[in-house]
Amino acid sequence: MLVMSRAKRLFVLLILLVGCLGLATAWADDDDGEAKTLTPNVARDLLEAFELLEDGEDAASLEKLNQLMSRRGGQMTDFDRASVLQIRGSAHINLEDMESGMRDFLEALELRALPSEQQSRLRYNLAQLYFVTEQYEESIEFFNRWLEEDDAEATHNTYFMLGAAHYQLDQFQEALEPIGLAIELSREPERRYYDLKNVLFSELGRVSDRIELLKEMVTLWPDELSYWRQLSALYLEQDMQMESFGVLESAYLAGLIDSSSDLRLLAQYYSSFNNPHRGAKLIEEEIERGRLERDVENLELLSQLWSQAREHRKAIPVLTEAAQLADTGELSFRLGQALLADERNEEAEAAFQDAIDKGELSDSRLAETWVLLGTARFNQAGPGDRAQRQAADRAFSQAERYAATRGQAREWRGYIRAINETETRQALLEQEQSERLEEAARERFLQSCRAMQIAGRELSEECREVLGETAE
Repeated sequence: MLVMSRAKRLFVLLILLVGCLGLATAWADDDDGEAKTLTPNVARDLLEAFELLEDGEDAASLEKLNQLMSRRGGQMTDFDRASVLQIRGSAHINLEDMESGMRDFLEALELRALPSEQQSRLRYNLAQLYFVTEQYEESIEFFNRWLEEDDAEATHNTYFMLGAAHYQLDQFQEALEPIGLAIELSREPERRYYDLKNVLFSELGRVSDRIELLKEMVTLWPDELSYWRQLSALYLEQDMQMESFGVLESAYLAGLIDSSSDLRLLAQYYSSFNNPHRGAKLIEEEIERGRLERDVENLELLSQLWSQAREHRKAIPVLTEAAQLADTGELSFRLGQALLADERNEEAEAAFQDAIDKGELSDSRLAETWVLLGTARFNQAGPGDRAQRQAADRAFSQAERYAATRGQAREWRGYIRAINETETRQALLEQEQSERLEEAARERFLQSCRAMQIAGRELSEECREVLGETAE
């Protein structure tokens, strides 16, 4: 026995029309207009079973129907048997014995004893039952046969089930026509119909058709964020970034977007379309609202957006905070770059040193860090500050170990040596000049003292010492 889920049971109860036999009169016209009647005994027992069924006593109804088939099965006319099978199939269905119910319906149908309207109804019910029991090939066969005979009564739900059956069998192209008819026949837009058509276009790779469909869907259901996301993503896949951005921004302005990934993407779009200031404000506001975390990733993005907007005074504090939270040295490296560009050399030196200490930098990034650390140190050196230049030289010597920065590092070290040598030569020259000046001043003083001695003037203590040293 097949056991259905609650959803499927509800579906079956909706689609089955148990009272299609017209048992109150117990007769029907055949296709030629000739009256068909139930055998009186069969009609009596069948009516009792039918009343039990209507009262919800499905098991009792089934028992009575089984007894009827046992007692009179061999003497029944085809019309009697088909009528009993139709009612008994309904009892089986109500008791969730789908296989037995469908078997009774099939046998009733194959007898071809019921009037055409009831035959058609049985075929339609079987098509639906095959659908809900996931026997999609049989469902499609019965739907198509029913449509060939009586398509005037087909509803939008009929075409939806037919399209869905094709979809379940991966027959995507075959599913398009019925789902299109379902949408056309429906008085009010049904989301599930549009959803299925959207999936079909996706499976078939019909991007342009899917874009047009989603444009209609966001109009019909403007509060459904998934449709906006899909449309934005499709535009992006087609390299239509402006359209993708427009869709995402519309959803944001409508108050639909609250996920961190969507908010970050929108901010990046603002940056791409020359409005990084708006992107930075968005990230800043969403962090304040709590929809974006104040974490490394979002702070890094915020600092980049402020930098692109040339708001460096706002970018550096944000990047500083991000670097402090980061486990690796990359953000400290970027912070050092920003500080160096802002001529804040001492802070830049600390940031580059932090980047090296935290580590996990690529060789090329580490080489560059040593060069910039040396630069930050060198920029702090004043005239004659050999100790500071020596600290810079140590950083450049580290950069010299890497091929990518070896030439640049050697130039810096050569430049530092040249400065040191120039300062050494200058110091020697200044010393020599000072000594010459000192010697000339001494000679002039000596001559002055001699002149005073010859003139018989009283000599100062300094003159007596100088003259004494000369005499010796």
